[in-house]
Amino acid sequence: MGKLRGILRLSLLLLIVHVSRSASQCLTGNDNPGRMNPNSNSMLITAKLGFGLDALRKASEIEYQDNLFFSPHSLYEALTLAYLGARGTTEQSLKSALQIPKELSKIDVRQVNAFEKAIKSLQMTNSTPTYEYESANRLWISDQKKIKPCMLDIFSDELKKTDFNTNPGAARDHINNWASEVTKGHIKDLIPTDGITEDTDLVLTNAVYFKGQWRNRFDPKKSKPNIFYGSTNNSFVTFMKQKANFNHIVSEILGAHVLELPYNGSEISMFILLPPAVTAQSVNNADGQNATVNNDGIRQLINRMTNEEGGIQELRDILENGMEQKEVEVSIPRFTIEKILPVTELLSAMGAGEILIPGKADLRGFLENGEENLHLGDAIHRARIELNEEGTTAAAVTALFSFRSSRPIGPVTFNANHPFVYLIYDRVSKAILFNGVYRNGVETTDNKA
Repeated sequence: MGKLRGILRLSLLLLIVHVSRSASQCLTGNDNPGRMNPNSNSMLITAKLGFGLDALRKASEIEYQDNLFFSPHSLYEALTLAYLGARGTTEQSLKSALQIPKELSKIDVRQVNAFEKAIKSLQMTNSTPTYEYESANRLWISDQKKIKPCMLDIFSDELKKTDFNTNPGAARDHINNWASEVTKGHIKDLIPTDGITEDTDLVLTNAVYFKGQWRNRFDPKKSKPNIFYGSTNNSFVTFMKQKANFNHIVSEILGAHVLELPYNGSEISMFILLPPAVTAQSVNNADGQNATVNNDGIRQLINRMTNEEGGIQELRDILENGMEQKEVEVSIPRFTIEKILPVTELLSAMGAGEILIPGKADLRGFLENGEENLHLGDAIHRARIELNEEGTTAAAVTALFSFRSSRPIGPVTFNANHPFVYLIYDRVSKAILFNGVYRNGVETTDNKA
């Protein structure tokens, strides 16, 4: 086994050297690029976390009443593909939105991505998986375009020449079938019937799938219906219940109870952040008249954890360093949610809207000199989560194409019967795989995760 690991580590080193040599001029136009930044991995981890939190804040401002669920990991991977082939202001806006530090080059980004992919493959090869996880990128480019040979070399199986012109319907079916296969059938018909036409020349996709069982499963016999006090309505939902030892903290900085629900293997966990219930407050308005305003605990929590330095650091400490373990009485809803994220509006809010403007987006980095520019005209991100007594199944695909602060006595009660924020976090890659805001009660449609 030790010899095998040594061979695999050598293979990783050779992979990095190969990516560096083949990518140097292709990605940057520089024949003699500097050495890889030694801090590139940690810097990109910080960038991905920052992107995920920024996306959560802006997405929650767009969808401020209903449930929200998406994969910042999927969005980041798809936009990174576009960034590597972008030029000019398109490249600059994507780099800013992705929060990639100025001192990192495209080569740094590509090498880190290649290394992470190889490490994940190594982990799955050398251990018995305790959960299912898959993330895949595809860049579908019209076979009418002359792609740079070096790009074909760099992206390998991530880049697919596709015949959009002859039969756009067949091309759409092929891409949708790929998305369904990666997500084990959970994301179907990703691209709508009229989403691909004879004029389509580029589709960027990323699909991510996760299925994990709770380390401490809930007993279905203890699950009972009760009222969930939602943002727009109150409804009866099924609550899963158990009393066990969990990592838990009452964060005064975030203004929320934070609970960790680990999956088997302990590499991936769900974190639930529960602010005080939404309340109505009576205040005097500018005219001196009495008015009622909604004190939205979710909005305040998201602002603290995504937009305030102290809150961001508190969240990062919780995710990376854990919390105190104690006995907790847990009550959380069982639910199934499938959502389509308004990607065009979100990218515009994040300063990267240019990528979806035909005639303005510059993606010529993928093509031979003299080729007409590629264009993207729309984007879609569909995500689905099933959460029940056994565990969680979550899948997402991105496609871009034409509280109380006092310490209680005895067991802590964590009753998520009003809106909360939840994250699925991977400790190995230090990445937020999925984000969600549960505002209104919904029932599960399946009894198996």
